[in-house]
Amino acid sequence: MAFGTNYEGIPQGGGLVPQGNYEAIITNAEIRQTKNGKFKVGLTLTIRNDIQQDCQNRALFIDIWRKREPTPADEQVDGFNFAQLMAVSRAAQIPSGQSFESLEQFLRALCGRCLLAVVKHETYNGETTAKVDPLGTEPTQFPECRHVQKQRQQQNPAYGAPAPRQQQSYAPRPAQGYARQPMQDALGAPPQQYASYAAPTQQAAPPYPAPMPVNLGEFEEILSAGDVPF
Repeated sequence: MAFGTNYEGIPQGGGLVPQGNYEAIITNAEIRQTKNGKFKVGLTLTIRNDIQQDCQNRALFIDIWRKREPTPADEQVDGFNFAQLMAVSRAAQIPSGQSFESLEQFLRALCGRCLLAVVKHETYNGETTAKVDPLGTEPTQFPECRHVQKQRQQQNPAYGAPAPRQQQSYAPRPAQGYARQPMQDALGAPPQQYASYAAPTQQAAPPYPAPMPVNLGEFEEILSAGDVPF
């Protein structure tokens, strides 16, 4: 079959995504466990292909770690970095006052939302990586999104079906004497429901033993005071 070459939307090679600002969409958000047993919230961002910009369809990553010495605010989100989660939430424009029954539900609400990601290169132990600082994310300048998510694998019988992804089990961190209240975003509007983004299907995480209500109202105070927990 005859065809012509067309390079529109093709990722610009491998290697690191260059430093700079990128309009991106959150295509996955989940709790992951590393090989050494540490937990993190892993966010996968895809550089949007509905906007004229470099590196369309390339992936970016945000890691938000569970803290060794969590503050009371961190304990509301199972010990993960509260300020970083709220910075992403604000950039993704989740309405103020939105309530969530669990951290998992909050992560599902992030999927499909757009934001502006700032990529910087960091070198550690001789290895340079492209990092997105969650505290540096900003609201998108192009809220009307027509991004088309690329399929991870075409359904070509010659390659067989892709292996199902193994979902890791996760148990919420036990509270350390902090009273938990209904989880709310820091910005103050009535609860709404959000559908997950139609990205590649994943196996749902196992249910939590019990709902994890959290109060996120201290976010603005934390950032304004400069006391950002890491």
